[in-house]
Order: sequence, then structure tokens, then C-alpha cells
Amino acid sequence: MSSPLQEQQATILQQLDITHYIDQNAPEAAEKRQAKYQIGKACNKVREILCSDEAFLDWVWANIIDECSTDIEEVTPNTLIAWRKLPKFGTLAQCEIVGFTHVAKLLLPKNEALKAQVLDIIAKNDSETAKKLIQTLLLKPVVDFTPIVADSKQLAATVENVNKLSKDALVALVKAMHQQMNKA
Repeated sequence: MSSPLQEQQATILQQLDITHYIDQNAPEAAEKRQAKYQIGKACNKVREILCSDEAFLDWVWANIIDECSTDIEEVTPNTLIAWRKLPKFGTLAQCEIVGFTHVAKLLLPKNEALKAQVLDIIAKNDSETAKKLIQTLLLKPVVDFTPIVADSKQLAATVENVNKLSKDALVALVKAMHQQMNKA
């Protein structure tokens, strides 16, 4: 194993002790989030060194999973892959505003414009608006589209951004449009 890989292995194992520590003296939530972000950065460096995703996963199994302390909760490759996305999204502070669980959704190609919009709003120090935007467009669909369907301008604007709607929101929109058509 090369020296850069050994350095990243040491970083990942050290940070895993922070993220998965289960004793009474466990680190604070902020320290755990920072450790997850650092693990993501280290995993990305490892992936850059290795020639493929398969080689990366083999390395993870041999050098991380098998080397983890028995005093910490189980770590999976999927967890490490998810944490690799954090630095790809942005800074630790940006990830914390968005929420670690939402980063992967915002990194999907279909959400590229939404990601850019969210990061722009965060850059303007308006984290609350960014959170509301994510909530509205990414997580919890508007259940009742009836008022939007009744207003042709709002409907046109919604249809224009239909690719940003979740599957559930799209179904709700179609149902509202169907109800509107049956009224006419």
C-alpha cells in the first residue's frame, strides 16, 4: 500500500472513531458531522488514487471495514460512499444547512439547477430560504395543486418546472389537473 493510501486509511479510521463512537463520552453531533465530512474527503482522495470504483470498494473492505475497531458500530461501504458526496456538494457549512441526507438528492443530474439555486441562496446568507426551497421542491410535495391548476399562470410556471417535482408531487399535480378538467 502506498503512503498516500496509508495516510487516508489512518484519517478515515480515526474519524470513524468519532462518528461511530457509542460510549457515554461520545463526541457532540457537530464533531460527528465534521468527522463524516473529513471521511468523505479522504475517501475521495483514495478514489482518485485507485483506478476504479471496484478497486475503491475492495480497498474499503480490506483497509477500513476489516480494520475498524470492535468498539464502534458497524460501518458499511454504502455509508462511506454517501459521505464521499458531502465534499462534492460543497463546504461542511453548506452541507449542514442542506442536511447531510439531502446532499445525495441534490447531486442527482435532474436536480443540478436546484443545487445551483440552493448554493446561490446559501451564499447570500439566507439559509432559511434555502431550507424552504429544498422542503418544497425536493422533499415534501405540495399535496393540493387545485389552486395552482385553477390559475393558468401558476399552472404554466409549475409545468415549466415539472422536472424539479418529486414523483409524489407530479402525481398530485396530474390528479389536480384531472379534477379541473372534469369540472369543465
